[in-house]
Amino acid sequence: MTRIHFAADHGGYELGRALEQRAITAGFDVVWHGADQLDPGDDYPIFAVHVGTAVVTDQDASVDAFGVLVVDDAFAGVVAVNKVNGARAVTTDSPRGSVRARAVVDANVLVLEGIAFEESAWLNLYAFVTSPMEQTVERGRQILQIEEYENSGTIEGWAVQLEPEQIHRSYE
Repeated sequence: MTRIHFAADHGGYELGRALEQRAITAGFDVVWHGADQLDPGDDYPIFAVHVGTAVVTDQDASVDAFGVLVVDDAFAGVVAVNKVNGARAVTTDSPRGSVRARAVVDANVLVLEGIAFEESAWLNLYAFVTSPMEQTVERGRQILQIEEYENSGTIEGWAVQLEPEQIHRSYE
């Protein structure tokens, strides 16, 4: 079962809670990392770090997990989440964008703006958590290069050549 880690700041609290309930109804394993009630004075960075850290921890433990952060300004949320080693946060405005973000960079956290329409946000979120990464040598190599830079500050592995059987494939 796919786990979705949710959080929201004051600007996304209502939409975040609505999406959380839709995910529960749809059968996802849901974890809420935001405040228990709306706090007009809260700040997004702490929620971004909580969601990013939870997703990376779960994925490192081989749990099928994603994050959804709903905030006042999605671009700021993306920057904050991406400070977590192993998090690959994006913001998209369509299900197609979500599918491409998963396919191309294996994004694991979706950041949405709190002003989004609930139905549009849900379709975007659902596409994100149900879409796979492209299972190609090229995509696998590119993700490894990103992770290498993230962990060592350099990309020396540009010549890494993976065989197709070395890339994890999920057949659902």
